[in-house]
Amino acid sequence: MKTHTAPLTLSDGATVRVRIERGMTGDAVFHEQNTNNPRGGGRIFWSGEGLYLMFGDELLRMQNGRYESAGTVAEAAEKALAFFVECAESCIRHARGEGIPVSQCYAD
Repeated sequence: MKTHTAPLTLSDGATVRVRIERGMTGDAVFHEQNTNNPRGGGRIFWSGEGLYLMFGDELLRMQNGRYESAGTVAEAAEKALAFFVECAESCIRHARGEGIPVSQCYAD
């Protein structure tokens, strides 16, 4: 099994990929790796075909039909990547609209 998805290039030239961390029981955590956010990005947990956003130790079931379930780890990783790309592109659009560097969208 792969440890990362292939990187995708965003509209501003940055790249996003997902690091795949397999669990002992067949579950997985997908870690966003976004060159616009070197401190680290989002995490998605996959178990029993369900995808969950991770906030610290809290889980929130994905509410969007495109991202809420996947039958395999590979499918879940691709859905996590698509979700992270959608979020990153939203940040890029916001930064452009505000006339600020994208990095400010990821600042503390």
